[in-house]
Amino acid sequence: MTEPWQIRLYRRSIKKKETLEAVLRMLPPVTGRRCLEIGCATGTSSWLLRQRGGEWVSSDFDPKQVRSARELLKDDVLLIEPGPLPFPDASFDVVVGINFLEHLEDDHGFVREMVRVLRAGGSFLLTCPDGPSGRPGYRLKKLYRFTADTGGFGHARDGYSRSEIEALLRGAGLEVERLESYSRLFTELVENSLNLVYHKGATRAQEAAGGGDADGHFHGDTSPASGSDFQAVGWKFRAYAAAYPLLRGFSLLDRVIPFTEGYMWCARARKPAATSHGRG
Repeated sequence: MTEPWQIRLYRRSIKKKETLEAVLRMLPPVTGRRCLEIGCATGTSSWLLRQRGGEWVSSDFDPKQVRSARELLKDDVLLIEPGPLPFPDASFDVVVGINFLEHLEDDHGFVREMVRVLRAGGSFLLTCPDGPSGRPGYRLKKLYRFTADTGGFGHARDGYSRSEIEALLRGAGLEVERLESYSRLFTELVENSLNLVYHKGATRAQEAAGGGDADGHFHGDTSPASGSDFQAVGWKFRAYAAAYPLLRGFSLLDRVIPFTEGYMWCARARKPAATSHGRG
């Protein structure tokens, strides 16, 4: 039986694999626990997270991505807005956020909202990009016009420094337990070059169809977001799959520079357990 297109794409991914490996390394045991994922995109991350057990609700802000995630996952996939979440206080034991925070204007407010729906003592995981720097990977993104100052993909900001992400989490009332970087230079070189190729093709196709946002602009995807998108790449994906071992091998050169900080963060934090105060 042919695998779903999302999984076929994931098996040939580079940076997405690193992201999900980082999340799964930090994920606590979830059997018997209620979990929320925000930023599920086309459902690949949810597909992997659900294999760990637990009861998951997956969500994203993009209708097209949510439709694709529902095709893969079937149940418990929600379209949400970057505001109040549709859950009561303390609804979840684990909340996971994957690669969306840099898109939100009110990032601090939304993190507080994520913490609101997390139970006391619960685990909070978040992935997001590093902030602006003079490092080669960031300079390449700027060259490709993928940075916030060039309107890259609707980013409100490029990312967060170590101190900024720690302050963001602590400011929301969380205790930071671990903060690791991943996706070093060679992975970034491959990933951003692949993104550029797909982005240009998607942009040309959208412009030819007369598409765009309310202002007549189109940010473009960096990978297929639907089954029809995947079918449209056709032979290009087959050619990419043939070249994948070479590209993956190049990205693994990151292992020779483990002393450098990556261009992505994966954080794990904890919501403090409620304390009771007896009478003296």
